[in-house]
Amino acid sequence: MQIEAQIEAMMDAMHQAIISADFEQLQRLAPDLEAALIGLGPEAERSNMSRLQAKAQRNSQAALAASKGVRAAIQRLEDVRQTAAGLMTYNENGKRPAPSGGGELSQRL
Repeated sequence: MQIEAQIEAMMDAMHQAIISADFEQLQRLAPDLEAALIGLGPEAERSNMSRLQAKAQRNSQAALAASKGVRAAIQRLEDVRQTAAGLMTYNENGKRPAPSGGGELSQRL
């Protein structure tokens, strides 16, 4: 029971770290959580396992949302950079084209 409580506490700490974007804390917690999960035996109570699984799902959803937010912020910074450089283009439908890859942009003088 004690290891299950430790795992639960680490999962709660990871959730808080995800929400507060404390990636250093996540990095510190990950190996400890992995070691604790390895130590979790088959004798763990079913109710505790259900609770841990629910917390794992919650953390997964929070991490996915955080990664979407980071990608959106990166795209917004790129949009601002392109606008400042005067490089915004639109297609025949008035939409901006999707990014074409990681190639470098060239400018005409």
